[in-house]
Amino acid sequence: MASLLKSITVAALGLILALGLGGCVNTASRVAVDYDPNFKFANLRSYYLLDTLASGPVSPLESKRASQAVDDILKGSYQPAASAEEADFLVRVQLFSSDKVAVYQDPFSIYGGYRYFGFGWRAPLRVREYRESSLIVDVLSPENAPLWRGSVPSTAGRFDAPEQQLFRLREEAALILGRFPPYNDVGYD
Repeated sequence: MASLLKSITVAALGLILALGLGGCVNTASRVAVDYDPNFKFANLRSYYLLDTLASGPVSPLESKRASQAVDDILKGSYQPAASAEEADFLVRVQLFSSDKVAVYQDPFSIYGGYRYFGFGWRAPLRVREYRESSLIVDVLSPENAPLWRGSVPSTAGRFDAPEQQLFRLREEAALILGRFPPYNDVGYD
């Protein structure tokens, strides 16, 4: 009896540990980055934030929050320029969103009870509508040539409160800009 209790306790602790570690997902691995390996990123000092681009069901306020979040993160490392001509690089924030439909097959489509008696049947497919969004940050040269791009799937649209959306967009912008600049060069020109 004691050994059975001990094995159940060990199994329960193992299950709790597995569930706890399963929640520790590396969110930085979701960031996709591409850049021009021939450009010297070490020379960049000042930036100019261009107008935000949005596609899909994105409100102007969501675009404004995304731009504000990226600007807040960039101010920690770079100097904002007064105009695009004075900046070392240009930054364009993009927020893309699209409505999607997920269809799931339900092999157990029999359920019990129709009102107070009997069995019923439902269609073996379930349909769920959801919105998929992406936050994209492009770094451009003063001549608008692409230099660097970072993107991450965005979950900020799931929150109702604007403060929560801005907080989540700041977290996502920090994930993206944490990979900028790419450390492919050393020193200054």
